[in-house]
Amino acid sequence: MSFTSTQLQAARPETRAEVTDRIAREIIDAETAAREQQVERLRTARLRKEAAERSAPRPAPAPKRRVAAR
Repeated sequence: MSFTSTQLQAARPETRAEVTDRIAREIIDAETAAREQQVERLRTARLRKEAAERSAPRPAPAPKRRVAAR
């Protein structure tokens, strides 16, 4: 019976550095996923707003006032 390197790694306990690295990566991955969800939500809201603005009629611009010459 021969052990592969992954079996040997699984048999030995994690060092503190490995535990810290694993936990940090999990936190970073969770934050990245949350950020991507928020970006997608904001992008959808922005696109809906832009579509609504394009379909809404624009009011005529107000006439410009003339300033009296001194």
